[in-house]
Amino acid sequence: MTTAGELSSVFGLLSSMYLCRPAKEAVSEWRGFAREAASPLLAELCGALEGIHTDSGREMEDLLWDYTKLFIGPYGLPCPPWESVYTSPKRLIMQEACDEVSDHYRQAGLSIGDPGVLPDHVGAELSFLAVLYGKMETETEEAARYGELAGRFLAEHPRRWIPAFSVDMERAADSPLYKVLARATRGLIAAG
Repeated sequence: MTTAGELSSVFGLLSSMYLCRPAKEAVSEWRGFAREAASPLLAELCGALEGIHTDSGREMEDLLWDYTKLFIGPYGLPCPPWESVYTSPKRLIMQEACDEVSDHYRQAGLSIGDPGVLPDHVGAELSFLAVLYGKMETETEEAARYGELAGRFLAEHPRRWIPAFSVDMERAADSPLYKVLARATRGLIAAG
């Protein structure tokens, strides 16, 4: 059985992989976190991270291009990383889901520190879950409250859109890393 602390580590790692560009230093940090977490949920992702040759300029450039194509643009995004796009009728950002997610953050006494990241970004939502699971582990008197918040948030938000997002991502990704990240995210959301 996976502990709250382990889930916190896994959610935190995946969050970082969506929020940070795949530079050599980031890949090295991700490898370290994945090894440290040693979770069965990350087995395939660990292999993909270990397979990256960070000294290869071409490989790192290809990885950065894949990240940019998937999550930033400038062309149409095959898997927009915002819940609003997947849950609003017109597939627009900053819709109802964005406000609802912000309300969950406020209920937990949290906010996003980076004004460039929308609350319903996949990385922000995964980071929020990492924090909630971490608090379940460290603030034992409040563990039930944080567990309830995490369960409700998972049901009302990530489980509503991340499965479709991750399928789109897996189809559109060129690199093994982002294909595996899509599968790992989908599996974690189902298991979380």
